[in-house]
This record gives sequence, structure tokens and C-alpha cells, in this order.
Amino acid sequence: MCGIVGFAGSDPELLEQMLRSIVHRGPDGQGTDVGTHFSIGMRRLAIIDVATGDQPIYSDDHNLALVFNGEIYNHAELRRELEQRGRRFVTHHSDSEVILRGFEEWGRNVVDHLTGMFAFAISDHERGELFLARDRLGIKPLYYVDGPTGFAFASELKALFQDARVARRPAVDALRRFLLFRVHDDGEDTFFDGVKRLLPAHSMLVRPDGIVKIERYWNPPVNPEFASSRADDDYAQEFASRFDDVVKRHLISDVPVGVPLSGGLDSSGVVSTMARLMSSGTDLHTAGLYTFSALYPGQSIDESEYIREVEHAVGSIPHYVYPKLDDFWNEIDEWIWYQEEPTIASAPYAYYSVYRLASEHVKVMVSGNGGDELLAGYIPYFRTYLSSAIAQRHYLAAAREIVKGRDLYKKYAGELFRSKLPGRTANPVNPRELLEPGSALTTAHFSAHKNLNERLASDVLQYSTPDLLRYEDKNSMAFSIEARVPFLDHELVEFIFSLPIDQKIKGGWNRAVYRNAMKGRMPEKNRLRRSKIGFTNPDIAWMKEKAPEIRAIFSSPELTSRDLYNPAQLVTAWDEYLAGRPGDGLVFWRVLVTELWMRRYMDQAVAV
Repeated sequence: MCGIVGFAGSDPELLEQMLRSIVHRGPDGQGTDVGTHFSIGMRRLAIIDVATGDQPIYSDDHNLALVFNGEIYNHAELRRELEQRGRRFVTHHSDSEVILRGFEEWGRNVVDHLTGMFAFAISDHERGELFLARDRLGIKPLYYVDGPTGFAFASELKALFQDARVARRPAVDALRRFLLFRVHDDGEDTFFDGVKRLLPAHSMLVRPDGIVKIERYWNPPVNPEFASSRADDDYAQEFASRFDDVVKRHLISDVPVGVPLSGGLDSSGVVSTMARLMSSGTDLHTAGLYTFSALYPGQSIDESEYIREVEHAVGSIPHYVYPKLDDFWNEIDEWIWYQEEPTIASAPYAYYSVYRLASEHVKVMVSGNGGDELLAGYIPYFRTYLSSAIAQRHYLAAAREIVKGRDLYKKYAGELFRSKLPGRTANPVNPRELLEPGSALTTAHFSAHKNLNERLASDVLQYSTPDLLRYEDKNSMAFSIEARVPFLDHELVEFIFSLPIDQKIKGGWNRAVYRNAMKGRMPEKNRLRRSKIGFTNPDIAWMKEKAPEIRAIFSSPELTSRDLYNPAQLVTAWDEYLAGRPGDGLVFWRVLVTELWMRRYMDQAVAV
């Protein structure tokens, strides 16, 4: 686990400067390969093969050089296979070396053999080529520029800006889509004009004069069917078996491992499964099972009762952090520096606080992120479920679901109804009125899925999970922690995508197959909970407490000069919202974080 950088050409000083900007990603060491055609480097966070796993990893003739960020969970199996094929290894058990030897054996098809999270680059000195690839779900980041200044790549955006020739300009259309529709991280464009991300499940071939080819190497099939003849217990048993295997391989480490425990269904399942594996002899290289949680005593978002239920059941060693508004406000500039791009809410700060605490005890965290999007964990998915049932003529199932899930769905329907009442619809805050008058119309296109499985796949692969993974990576690596996400293991994802729709929602329960699989494996209080909160912050309450400071930012000369907003209307709308005008209050967060991001990454001389 580390951070990687590189560019076309030979410039040891620039390479060193880029690596210095991401030292937090890898405080345990550094390696570089400066060639005629490409220069590549890495900062190392030593997790696997601490003694002999330094990078770059070279081919025997030193023609090929590899830098790698991530973990390959099937590296031991691949090593045995490659050794049988005659490949010679020089490290003790480095997963990095497996990628290079696999590239020697299978060429660019090596990505098809890898199970894990990864972003890597292989420089071929003789051919003058650079091959880059990113894991199937995009767990590890990879950014690049390819233009007049030449080609460059990095694990973090700030590393690219160490080259003064790379402009730091806002991508206005991306910002407008974010401000209007809350859309971000759904494609290759970043919030920086001309800077892109290599999409998940894609590889790239580059020559010194630029990109030659970008290819997608994985596109999982999705089962559109509503139901099958298999019994629910069969699906649950298979899920439980697969989940055990996936969590077990996410525990491989030569250093201590912990879990961010929110008390939600997913993190509770991860912790409970880890405890089972530890009791059966799985070695975590740690004295106990460490859990880390954010608590908000006395507030509606506090999850203490569910967190402690799991702690008591598994006997974990708990650690707590208590995020506070003043702390957040005092360090928001530093937090934005680590985030690198605007965030949809302040919620990622809770994880940031948790990972900061965890860094005092462990180097690896196993997270529950991704389960909601895979298994229909949000109540609005019920509407798509009903569309699926009706489209496939499962009318009885639809009616049964309305009855059995009525406590949740009545609440959701009531909120929708109340939002349409005259008092709630009278001149609500419209994000468009906050932007520059007369600016080009910005739109966002969403696929209107009537099939639940297709919608879930869309959210996992494009609309929801990518931004969650971005937050996970930024928050964890800020404190030199490797974050692992077993729910997004590609083999588990493929299995979940293959399940019929009624294994996601059934009998009044979302995440049906997972709940069934976890019976007897986690506390019933957590397994059968109906509410969902997770790690978050009281966004609106915090913003209202800082209303004067936010108003000052909205009326500041810096914001007024952006040619992005309608400043007078922005301040008026903020005052009216505080006075009770209805609308999406988080639009003001989006404006605030965008302005603070502009100040940090556009207004300062160098973003380091």
C-alpha cells in the first residue's frame, strides 16, 4: 500500500517533489526509477512483506519496473502458479512482485488474474511504453493529465500540481453539475479542468507522446430476473460462505488490523465475521480485535447502543472519537487539502476523525462500505423494487411487500407527501438561482432504471460507490492507514449481481440475503434494525451554528469574483433559508465547500 507517481521524460527533481507531496500515503520508504522515456516512483506503507517488498520491483534484466498501490489478496496462489510456469521470485512474499511476474507471463491480461484493490504502473524501458491499470471497483485512485505539458499520473491530484506547467483551473461544468444535482465522481472528469481519473476496471497504454489506448477489462453481468426457484436458505448459506472467504482474505497482513464500527448492519457484520475467524485461528498479527467509532452523545445521530451491542458480543477493544463542530471548523482547510475535491456533505469528516484515532493503534482498517449500494440498503430502492415486480408481473409479491414493510414505507411515503404540501412547496430554495445569471444550462443525465438489480449495478459502478471510495481513500491515507472494503471484492460483487431481485428486498426487509446469512452471526439487535445512520455529522445543525461565518464567506470578495455564483441572491437565499424557507439545505454546504476548495487549490501559489 502506498502512493505512486510518474510522467513522461526524465526529471529526478520533479519526481522527488511529487513524492514529497504524498509522503502521508507511504511514510515507510520511497523508491524511484528514472528512465529515458518515463520516470516512476512510489511512497511505501509497508503492510505485506515488510522486509523485502520495497519498490520499484524489477524484471531480471531491469527492463521492466513496477510501482504499485494496493493489495493483491490472491498473491500466494498466483505466486505458486507462476513458479510452476517457471517464473523466478526474489522477494519473500511480496504481492507487488506477483503483478510484475504475471505481466511477464500474461502481458496486459495480468489484470484478469488479480483479486484485490490496485493501481499500478509498469515501465518498459526497451519499448518506451508505460502500462497502467486500476482495480475493477476503483478502490484505489489513479489520476492523470495528458496534454501540452505531457503525460503524468499520480495517486493524488496534489502530486500532479507539483509540475508548475499543469494548470490548476476549475472544471466549471463539473462544478455546476455538482452544485445543481449533487453529482460527482460518476465519470472520468475531476473538478480540475484537464485532469482525469482512470476509470475503474480500465487499463491504459502510454507512449512518451501520449496515451495510445484505454480499455475496459471487466464488465460484470447483472441478473434482471425478479425471483428464482431456489430457497432463500440456499442463497443465505452461499452468501455466508462467500462472505467468510472474502473477509478472511481481507485480513492478510503483517501488521495490526482494526475496523471502523458504526453500528450499522455492514460494519457489524464485518466485525462479527472477523471475530469468528479469529476464534477459529486466523492470525491478525494483533493482540485483539480493535474497533473505532464516532459517537455523538445526546444527539439523534448517535449510534452508541448498536456499537456497544457488537462490542459486547465480540469482545472487541473499543476506541471512541467525538467529532465536534469547532474542531471541524478549525481544521476544515487541512481536511479539504486531503480531500482534494469538494464533498457532498461534511459526513466524511466523521470517518476522517475515526481514522486519525485508529492511526495510533493499527495500520489496516477493514470497512463495511459498499453494502448498502449492493444490497438495496436505502429505503428509496423500494420504489424500484415495486417497478421491477410489476414489470415482471409479480403482483402478489409487490402487494405482500407493501404490507410487510409498511412501517418503513409509510414513513418514506409520508415524507414524500409532506414535501409536496403547499407550505413546503412555496418558493423553495432552487439551486439554479444561486448560480451566475445567464450562464449556460447544465444538465445531468440519469438512467431511469425500472429494474432494481440494474439500478443497484449502476449505483455501484457509477453513481454512488465511486464517491464513497474516494472519501475512504482520502480519509484513511491522510493518516497512513490502508482501508480495505470486503463488500467490494469483485468476486462477491459478481455473486451479488447474479442474485435475483427478491434476494435484495423481501418480507419487509432490505438486504434480505445478507440479513438471512448473518442470522446467529451478529447481534439480533443489529441484524434486525430498521433504521440507518452510519458515520455522519449533523450537517444542517452545524451549518446553522456557523451561520454568520458562512454568510461572510458567501459575501466575500473571493466568492464574488468566481463568475460562478449570483452572490447577492446566494446571501439572500441563505438568510431566507435560516428564517424557514424550505429547500435542500445541503446546497449551501456544496457552495461553501466549493469556495473553500477554490481558495485552497486555486488561490494559493502551489497546492502542497
